[in-house]
Amino acid sequence: RTYHDRSPLRNNRMNGAMGSRGRIDPAEEARHRQVMGGLGVYDADWALSKALEQSDVQSGQNRLLLTKEQVRGGPIPKLFPELEELRGDGLNAENRVPVKVLDADGREKDAQLRYLNSNKAYRVMGFDWRRLVEESGMCKGDRLDLYACGRGDGDGDRCLFVFRS
Repeated sequence: RTYHDRSPLRNNRMNGAMGSRGRIDPAEEARHRQVMGGLGVYDADWALSKALEQSDVQSGQNRLLLTKEQVRGGPIPKLFPELEELRGDGLNAENRVPVKVLDADGREKDAQLRYLNSNKAYRVMGFDWRRLVEESGMCKGDRLDLYACGRGDGDGDRCLFVFRS
C-alpha cells in the first residue's frame, strides 16, 4: 500500500487554531507526506509538534514524554484506543501498546506507548527510543512533528512517524 489521503479534512485538522498541539506549516506537512508516502506509510494524521526537553534526550531516560493536552483529542488515541481503557477504580489501565517509531531517514524502532496516571502523561518508551535519539542526533530544543499512521497491508503496523527540525 502507498500513502494516500483518505479524508478531505486532514489538511484542515486544527481549523487554524494553535492550541497545545501547535500548528504545522502546510508546505512542511506536504513535504512530510511525500517522505512518508515513499516509505509505505498510509493514513498519516498529524498528531502534534513538540520541542524536545532534556529528559526526552537524556541518556538513561529511554522515553519521550507527551502531555495529556498534546495527545488527547488528536489521532493517537484513535489509533491506539486501548490507551484510553479504564480500571475498575476509574483510573487509566496504563496499558503498554507496541508501536513502531519511524523517521524520515528510514529508521524503524520498536517501542511501547503508555499513559501513566502518576504524571498524567503519555510516554513513548523503550531502549529503541534512546537508539533513535542517538542515531538521529536529536537534541534538547529540537522540534518534533509526530504523525499517527499505519504501514503494511490490512492490519499492518500502527506507527508514530517522527520528523525532526
